[in-house]
Amino acid sequence: MPAEGIQFSEREDLLTYEEIIRLAQIFKSLGVNKVRITGGEPFVRKDIEQLLRSLSDIFPSVHITTNATRLNVPLLNEIGISSLNISLDSLDRDKFFMITRRDESIKVMSNIHECIKQNLSIKINMVVMKGVNDMEILDFVNFGIKHNVEVRFIEAMPFNEGDGNRDVFMSAIEILELIQSKYPEAVQYYDLKPSSAIHYKIGDSRFDIIPAYSRSLCGTCNRIRLTPKGELLNCLYSQSGTELRGLLRDSDVSDQQILEVIQKSVFHKLKDGFEAESEMTSNVFRSMTTIGG
Repeated sequence: MPAEGIQFSEREDLLTYEEIIRLAQIFKSLGVNKVRITGGEPFVRKDIEQLLRSLSDIFPSVHITTNATRLNVPLLNEIGISSLNISLDSLDRDKFFMITRRDESIKVMSNIHECIKQNLSIKINMVVMKGVNDMEILDFVNFGIKHNVEVRFIEAMPFNEGDGNRDVFMSAIEILELIQSKYPEAVQYYDLKPSSAIHYKIGDSRFDIIPAYSRSLCGTCNRIRLTPKGELLNCLYSQSGTELRGLLRDSDVSDQQILEVIQKSVFHKLKDGFEAESEMTSNVFRSMTTIGG
């Protein structure tokens, strides 16, 4: 979190729940069967329960990425949420505060343990930052082994000169080498489902490494991303996406027309993130806070 905080969007700039549900039904008709609500923290949005229930009625698989500060675990179990990815970059309270600028480590850990207690499927997402939290990598591995929770180690994404990530970047290869220095038995295993992660196991315990910046898994990417403002991104490295909000708010535009715009966007997806980056006319990426991690 930047020291100066972030500038929040105006309410009218964001998709309404009705607009999100309309798009969800269009995506469903195109064969999408899994969705993920991401943050920051999705639960800061008023009446998020209403949206989750509606999405669960449309899609067989609904997932959430959260920082776990506002979880209602029994409610999520009752709705039937498929899984949670919980963002947690430090197990140390002081370091947690330094990274997030929130003294909520105790609350987050309590909610994580409540998820485990209630058998809600969770994964822990740790963005690895060299010199900041890389000395905790093995602590996270041990946490995963102890609590039978899958931990995912994610490369920091040094997009821009001033985003603070360039000096802390640690590659997926370096992360694996550090883990194998203590756990040489850590081996890769394969899953036929498309994934943003490389999967490893230590005995019965599992962990993932996500080469977010190395982009070595672009060839199996089957994801599209919808921003809160209604922009459809077919690649995280796209400089611009397809604007859907205006179409949704135009009474003369039908669902079929929106469907065709979505299809055109997906059909024009480039081969990989490197190709998308090479087509940029500016060397400035949008902030990750605006597109949901």
